[in-house]
Amino acid sequence: MERGLALTAAGGRQRASIGALAHTLGMSKSAVHAHFGSKGALDAALVESAAERFARAVMTPAGAAPPGLARLAALCEAFVQYVTDAAAPALTPAHRAFGRGMGAAAESRLRTWADTWRQALEAAAADAIVQGELGPTADAAQIAFELGALLDGAARRLETAPVEEVVRRARAAVDRALVAWSAGDFAVT
Repeated sequence: MERGLALTAAGGRQRASIGALAHTLGMSKSAVHAHFGSKGALDAALVESAAERFARAVMTPAGAAPPGLARLAALCEAFVQYVTDAAAPALTPAHRAFGRGMGAAAESRLRTWADTWRQALEAAAADAIVQGELGPTADAAQIAFELGALLDGAARRLETAPVEEVVRRARAAVDRALVAWSAGDFAVT
């Protein structure tokens, strides 16, 4: 799956075809096809593998942080570290590689992965609100949405900007948002 993920990260799921994966693995197309059965099944397996890698690299380490603002910050930092790790292709639920047109199983798994990520951000924000670490007018769902969008934007910016700049700017944006929300400077209108 690692080679399939590398193909996907480099050129989208279309690049991670059964033929391309077979070539990369030094296998016949029929052998790879026999293993997966279809391009849709290959897509589903790639999404599942990417989601598992994301969970190990982002969710698990951040889950060790204390509940509340520390965990919210840890989730954001782990995401930034994950997408800037040159050693492994960093696929996220919003990665451009996962476009429309995947099979139903892959699309369902991608939605589940995206929901799990949003729920983790939202739960950490909700804990921070309950603990009084974020302002009383803070909306956990809105915070999760904004942080998710900010982090997805940073991941996409890596396509055109130096890693160091993206890391610096993403961290500054997350810090600025958390400080503002901690001060109660947050209202959904």
